Amino acid sequence: MTPRDHRRSALAAPSVRVAGAPSRHLHLVVLMVLALALVATQVMVVPLTSASADGDRQKKEQEKASVDEQLDDLRIELSDVNSDLADTYLALTETELRIPELQDTLQKAKDELSDAEDEDREIGGRLDDAQDEEAELSGEVDSGKQEVDSSNEQLDEVALAAYKGGGIPDPTSVYVGAADPQNAVDRSMNFQLTMQAQGTRLDQLETDQSVTENAADRLDAVRDEIDDLKDQSEKAVDRKQTAKKKAQDAKDDLDDLYATQKSQAADLKDKKAKYEDDQSGLEDRSSALDSEISDLIKQEEEAERARKAAAAKKKSSGSDSSGGASISSPVSKSGWMAPSTARRSSPFGWRVHPVYHTRKLHAGMDFAASCGTPAKATKDGTVLGTTSNHSAGNKVILGHGRANGHVVTSSYHHLERFAVSAGQHVKKGQTVGYVGTTGSSTGCHLHFEIHEDGTAVNPVNYVG
Repeated sequence: MTPRDHRRSALAAPSVRVAGAPSRHLHLVVLMVLALALVATQVMVVPLTSASADGDRQKKEQEKASVDEQLDDLRIELSDVNSDLADTYLALTETELRIPELQDTLQKAKDELSDAEDEDREIGGRLDDAQDEEAELSGEVDSGKQEVDSSNEQLDEVALAAYKGGGIPDPTSVYVGAADPQNAVDRSMNFQLTMQAQGTRLDQLETDQSVTENAADRLDAVRDEIDDLKDQSEKAVDRKQTAKKKAQDAKDDLDDLYATQKSQAADLKDKKAKYEDDQSGLEDRSSALDSEISDLIKQEEEAERARKAAAAKKKSSGSDSSGGASISSPVSKSGWMAPSTARRSSPFGWRVHPVYHTRKLHAGMDFAASCGTPAKATKDGTVLGTTSNHSAGNKVILGHGRANGHVVTSSYHHLERFAVSAGQHVKKGQTVGYVGTTGSSTGCHLHFEIHEDGTAVNPVNYVG
């Protein structure tokens, strides 16, 4: 029942009629009921308000821990994106520097191809001349062969006639049987003319054979030259075309690489912008949760003061009733402790990440503990969450309330398994999980972080 309900009940009391009782007694009864209602209201309001505020605060702290965890992961992703973007821009610059060089190589290849084509045209002209000469020599050879064949036929006819006439006559026989001297002279002249004609045919035959053989030799030489010119032309053009294709392929590959890198850079810029927007939103939400948690803490403090005032008033009045009030346990005032006694292997600060091999902030400290070793709560607190992700692996987050003017949380990363669950209250030194190597880890160890208002700070400030 709310205070307003109590007041309504009290105000409604005067309309009640008590049979057989004087009106003055009725008023006294009403006043007593009203007083008791008001006292009960004061006693009951404090614990209800305190419990409600404590529950709201726990929910807010859990939400803030979740938001801060998302922020941590997002900052890691953003750092990776920035690193990838820087690498991509560097690669783009290197690619841009190579483009003019390849363009020059391509132009030289084109120039060489043009020279080769000019040379090919020149060779083509020489080839045409050689082919014309080949045709001419081929004709000469054919004609010479025909003349040789004709001379051979004529000599064959003379030889055949001589064979049929008893052979070639002896020169002295020309005069034998001559009827008169003139006849002998005529026969002698005919004989000489015949012999001269035969000698001429033989000489012509030798000449024709020599000319034909010479033309045939020249024809063979021209044909060899033609084959050589064709081979030179084909090899020159093939060589230059190969050079041009190689240069063009290199230029095309570089253009494709440049286009891909530009596309990757654009995608990374978009991703970076989205991450930055998400980060801004999460930071705003984290800041708002800080304010809400601070307000809830103030409400708790006010409720506690009211409770103490009511208890003091009740004690001074000699009342033995507890009023049903429940008092929440106060936050421990003892110091903080390290979550492990193992050797500290890596401190808080910037370093080259052992998995990503890029320079990153190591937002906590590492303990070189063996897998399965208990991880202890650094201080009394509430389990705000048990989570798993690719970076931290299995992680426990504890809320420790306010310390040194800040909302403080601690987290235990890369656990093999959990020993607590969300919402559970733990004591300092209580086991919250067991050391493992889950997430981005190179071996068994405990990564321990302290956050003030969602920002990672050096755990040494708390655990020494």
